[in-house]
Amino acid sequence: MCLCRNGNANKEKKTAMTTITFERTGGFGGQPVNLKIDLATLPDDQAQILQNLILTSNFFEIPENTTAAFSSARDEFKYNLTIEANRSRHTVHTTDTTAPDNLRPLIEELSKLAKAQSK
Repeated sequence: MCLCRNGNANKEKKTAMTTITFERTGGFGGQPVNLKIDLATLPDDQAQILQNLILTSNFFEIPENTTAAFSSARDEFKYNLTIEANRSRHTVHTTDTTAPDNLRPLIEELSKLAKAQSK
């Protein structure tokens, strides 16, 4: 994956991280949220934001399951996040209380995008 800053690098980066699938369930209202994004279809600035959040979260290094066996937070959100990049595919299952700190900004950004898309 190219980490360059020129115009061609943006196109390479957008294709390197092809799709994001984001699912949020649970919470007080229980309204599920589903979002599927192809970075190649987003405006460059939005794709760059997501790309940077993926890189800074070290997403592909996060364990697949970070959920606790027994959670004391009954109304917390549960997240399933899958990123497909080139020939790699990685899924992380997490919750509000168990999400690693480095993953939280990506979850927040995807939640905002899902909310905007549902309007």
